[in-house]
Amino acid sequence: MFLLGINLSPALSSLVANRLISFAVFAGMSVFMLQLVLGSTGSIGSAIVNELTSSSKTVRALVRSPEKAKRVFTKPDNVELVEGSVEDPNTLKRAFDGVDLFYNCVNLPYPQWFNLLTIHNGIVEAAREARARMIFPGNVYIYGHAQTEKVREDHPRVPCSKKGGIRLELEDNFMRYSRNGTVPCVIVRFPDFYGPNSASITEGIFRSVLSKKSARWFGKLEAIHEFIFISDAAKAMIMAAERSDAIDQDFNVPGPEPVRVRHWISLVFKEAGVEPKMSGTGRMFVQLAGLFNPMAREFVEMQYLAEEPLILDGTKFNKFFGSKYPTRSYESGIRETLEWLRKTG
Repeated sequence: MFLLGINLSPALSSLVANRLISFAVFAGMSVFMLQLVLGSTGSIGSAIVNELTSSSKTVRALVRSPEKAKRVFTKPDNVELVEGSVEDPNTLKRAFDGVDLFYNCVNLPYPQWFNLLTIHNGIVEAAREARARMIFPGNVYIYGHAQTEKVREDHPRVPCSKKGGIRLELEDNFMRYSRNGTVPCVIVRFPDFYGPNSASITEGIFRSVLSKKSARWFGKLEAIHEFIFISDAAKAMIMAAERSDAIDQDFNVPGPEPVRVRHWISLVFKEAGVEPKMSGTGRMFVQLAGLFNPMAREFVEMQYLAEEPLILDGTKFNKFFGSKYPTRSYESGIRETLEWLRKTG
């Protein structure tokens, strides 16, 4: 081990490392030797893997497809892969072996959401046996319609959709498990993602722009909305993981600023150097599409979020962590997303 240019003996290296760990724990920080990411090739999961490996953290990822992992991880050789399904208890046991912290980024396509509670119950059981702490990415579905200009963590939780009800039950379960000592948990809640490998409502907009086609927003173009760059969300999750005193808490993390959807889409066209063409979509169109398309059918109940504002309040996060939540300007994040899509196709 080298410290300030001095080559230390193995025994002294161990002593220094232990003292540094002790100091970090005393300061309220957490030190983890091995961190697991579930849902690691998805939007937020892959972003977390990439943030961790960029700072030389030891990362394990549970993946169904090693080939996809190699495409979406920026440093795949620095990630320990466990191949298998999150629904298989034996695979989960292998994945959790030696892990003391994990990022639970497991999600499913809308038509399969009825399976989420069962899958996450299996994850909690594996985490309980491993005595691992969980960091979970929440979303705004639990709140239903916004009742305040900005939505704090204590905003009434009155979901107006089946999917909002499922997410609320998940979060309530996780907090109950955390408070009774089963699996310590922190929830970090975000608005819509965009960015590299982000499968969200924004993905089709970027692909339409790069194809020089009209971009479609499945709601009102004049609606006020907010978006968060996927790596900013990942950084906020990691910040929450590094604080042992964040356990049992939830934090809302907004985007850089509220924006009219029309303006945000125009920024995508501007950064791509393409003349803007866009259209909004009424509820009748989505309902008709739902007669033939399962995803459209499931989106109908969520369309209110593309029509009316729900803006998160990041005050609690800022006060707790002593600095503003990670935030990339829309222009910068859009530029990086376009570059990634051009490289990956």
